[in-house]
Amino acid sequence: MVKFDPYSYKFNSRRRSVYAKNGMVASSHPLASEAGMRMLETGGNAIDACVAMAIMLPVVEPAATTFGSDNFAIIWNEDKLHGMSSSGWSPRGLTEEYIKSKGYQGKIPMGGWDCTTLPGCVKGWVNLLEKFGTKTLAEVAAPAIEAAEEGFPISPYVQGSFVKWRNILKGNLNEEQLKNFDDLFFPNGQPPKPGQLVKYPAMAKFLREVIATNGDTVYGGDVAKAIVRESKKTGGLWELEDFEGFDSVFHDPLRVNYRGYEICELPPNGQGITALIALNILKGYEFGPNDFGTPRATHIQMEALKAAFADAKAYVADPDYMTKVTCDHLLNPKYADLRREMIDENVAQDWKAGEPDSCDTCYFCAADTNGHMISMIQSCYNPFGSAVVIPEYGLVLQARGATFTVEDGHPNNAGPHKRPYQTIIPAFLMKDGKPVGPFGVMGGYMQPQGHVMVAMNLIDYHMNPQEALDAPRFCWQAGTNFDIEDHYNPATLEALEFKGHKLNVMNAYTGGYCDRPFGRGQIILLTDENTLVGGSDGRGDGCIIGK
Repeated sequence: MVKFDPYSYKFNSRRRSVYAKNGMVASSHPLASEAGMRMLETGGNAIDACVAMAIMLPVVEPAATTFGSDNFAIIWNEDKLHGMSSSGWSPRGLTEEYIKSKGYQGKIPMGGWDCTTLPGCVKGWVNLLEKFGTKTLAEVAAPAIEAAEEGFPISPYVQGSFVKWRNILKGNLNEEQLKNFDDLFFPNGQPPKPGQLVKYPAMAKFLREVIATNGDTVYGGDVAKAIVRESKKTGGLWELEDFEGFDSVFHDPLRVNYRGYEICELPPNGQGITALIALNILKGYEFGPNDFGTPRATHIQMEALKAAFADAKAYVADPDYMTKVTCDHLLNPKYADLRREMIDENVAQDWKAGEPDSCDTCYFCAADTNGHMISMIQSCYNPFGSAVVIPEYGLVLQARGATFTVEDGHPNNAGPHKRPYQTIIPAFLMKDGKPVGPFGVMGGYMQPQGHVMVAMNLIDYHMNPQEALDAPRFCWQAGTNFDIEDHYNPATLEALEFKGHKLNVMNAYTGGYCDRPFGRGQIILLTDENTLVGGSDGRGDGCIIGK
């Protein structure tokens, strides 16, 4: 267990850490957390609870995740840590010739068919339940079906996504695609208002089809056929054979020892390794409990993360294509030493990838008292994903293909039947071979930055879980440019600018959905008393419930 003062509140936290003895769930939406708690209260375990939250979130937070999303999880199952990646691939028609014919430069645009990848999340739900769960798919999907059919009141935070992101995405949608989107989310020609009861009967139909086929409908059955029909009708590349053979991948998480704790992340194609590269660099420095937010500590964090992103963006891809630089190369302690030596404590740098020797999103988590903990994340990437809707199922396809690079020779270069660089990453904390607990921060490229900050807040700065989430954050954008929250000490902001950082100071608690880049997160940890303590980020609608 990390050591913190339970009475300490270094920041003006809107919330306090929550304690419980019989189980705990945390998600970015109260109705999703309630669905997870319903599973625990009816005899289910933490995995059942997390899958229930995963199925509820596309209904109540449709901008952050859809049924066309991918998902990833790290699971502690009684005595072992497991990793699961359920990440979809591109259609076989996304060839070099096709990409050149469209004139894409550098990347694939957000929105429309060309950025869509196969939905991985349903297979993830099914596999998690079959491998670790105790409840049926019908049982864990029941709360989401109720919400979709009977309706739920939309929150101001979620409502803020509707108009903004429709206007952004519509430039990449043809007339029929935009009509499908509007029919689902603007049924009366207007976005929902805060407090308005919203119903998605087509989503309930989708879930019933998934239950009836144990998910196979998405990977060759009626849902897959509907995707192919809509693709041919409105300009996509998908064929039925593109869905054949898909499955989740189970593997061992990557780990880095940071001051006696193991920070655990999933291997590529996810970007969790970015956090581990940065922590490998940072563990060569000393930070005391009172160093949070000082110019030196913040500058070193920023430089380590920029160095880590430079390497991740150059080398991380579908693991089948990471043939020259592997995870072992990137996490080699000697390579971390070389990168650390390049940090100038007085000057901000625009980092480039090194040469190691060969050698929108919803995060949620749960724990029970029977030896299960799970860290899980699910996302369609951009708010509302590709905005491509399969009308009869209320299914919105993800936009993960927009993270492909269009660059010959790059391991993440766009191509057929290939998994793109994934931004969504769950994390898990271990110590001495024992679980401490799941944590995560959502929000595109904020995620590994948030993981580093939360890990350091807990371990170096002795913050409690709620403090660790509420502490001010920064978010690297490009070069030496950072967005940074305005509740950092003004003297720190001035010192960082003097070192050469270009800062865009922002307030994370104003604006609507996705208006701020600092993400939202959840934490659940075991205490020394074998009880549970957790926190839920106040930057959104997050909710933590214990029993």
